[in-house]
Amino acid sequence: MFFRKTKEAPVRITFWKALRHLVAFQIKLAADALRDLIMSPLSIVVFCIDALTSPTLESSLYLRLMVFGRKTDRYINLFDEYKDKGHATMDEAIETLEAMANDLAADPSRKRRE
Repeated sequence: MFFRKTKEAPVRITFWKALRHLVAFQIKLAADALRDLIMSPLSIVVFCIDALTSPTLESSLYLRLMVFGRKTDRYINLFDEYKDKGHATMDEAIETLEAMANDLAADPSRKRRE
């Protein structure tokens, strides 16, 4: 799940790998909390709109919000449930940022040239 297991040797959890996972988890927790802060009042508003307009299932704003919530849940991938299941996840964005930071750390003069 968090560390890739190999059949050859037991995997050791190093401080730096554990720290990387902690930071990634904190970023995901913040994204999840922000999503919840936005969706909570929004769900009340769209529910009230649906209650007043009695839409069909296909045009229900509340159900569209639920579908959107599921998509964002897969993207945030808080507990690594979707990483290797063909879904784009926040993990890919974090890995890209990590690679960019490593490139800058390896060649600090590159920052000045660009």
